[in-house]
Amino acid sequence: MENILEVKDLHVSFQTYGGEVKAVRGVNFDLKKGEAIGIVGESGCGKSVTAQSIMQLLPTSVARYKSGSILFEGQNLLAKTERQMQDIRGNEIGMIFQDPMTSLNPTMKIGDQIMEGLMKHQKLSRSDAHKRAVRMMELVAVNQPEKRVNQYPHEFSGGMRQRAMIAVALACHPKILIADEPTTALDVTVQAQILELMKDLQNKLDTSIILITHDLGVVAEMVNRVIVMYAGQVVETGTVDDIFYHSKHPYTKGLLKSIPRLDMDRSRPLDPIFGTPPDLFTPPEGCPFFARCNSAMQICKNHNPLLETVNGQHQAACWMNHPMSQAAAAKESK
Repeated sequence: MENILEVKDLHVSFQTYGGEVKAVRGVNFDLKKGEAIGIVGESGCGKSVTAQSIMQLLPTSVARYKSGSILFEGQNLLAKTERQMQDIRGNEIGMIFQDPMTSLNPTMKIGDQIMEGLMKHQKLSRSDAHKRAVRMMELVAVNQPEKRVNQYPHEFSGGMRQRAMIAVALACHPKILIADEPTTALDVTVQAQILELMKDLQNKLDTSIILITHDLGVVAEMVNRVIVMYAGQVVETGTVDDIFYHSKHPYTKGLLKSIPRLDMDRSRPLDPIFGTPPDLFTPPEGCPFFARCNSAMQICKNHNPLLETVNGQHQAACWMNHPMSQAAAAKESK
């Protein structure tokens, strides 16, 4: 299957008063047509920065694209001008943001916010754009769409605002939909409805999806492949089965152990990942997970492991996967 998006060796930094924050450090991944992938990791690992780099939404006053490329249908988005990106945003690549209350314009009616992209990108008349907006509200399962398009965001519940945000993002039938924490702050029932809606729309519109979340339960429900990020780097990637049942990186294993499960002993406490992520003002020379890893060796402190193939699509960046790791660990334990 053909790749619609390829992120290659992406490095993104922020220039601050305190120095340079190296937020994304050599990220690589691809997205195929009609595929859904998930990017997971704790807060501050670089998930949202990577997504906003694709859309070129990072503040130009402080953000710096140090190296790498983002190829959308063979064209490098990092080489595009702002005017060229305006033709792509919302038209060929749509995005659902974390908080629909602050992402939607509180002074504009929901219908006008859906119509805006249709009139700009597809040159529809106002009446045709209004009809399409009503159809989009129907598509995202909003009741009484003819009435709702004339209401403001504050008149919608959290789940309804999220549906409206999806309608805005999908109005022009983009080839890629980036969903950044689309179920944050929603109750479990509404969360399930939103995920089911996104899966249904993916099937109907053949849209490729990049789902960014820290919720591994959402990932298991939605995607084909998973990318695990830590301290601005990809530390493991593979199919859902690879990540959930055959994980090879200690950080991924730690994430899975920290999730409550229905079949677990309730008297047994959850097993958290102790410690904190490294300071990205001065990233460590070796493995960024070294200080929090129970299996760390001396080589982990001094040398950052490369992302190596474990099996098929499964890749992990961990020295424990090296053929000589067991012997080295045994030697250090003496």
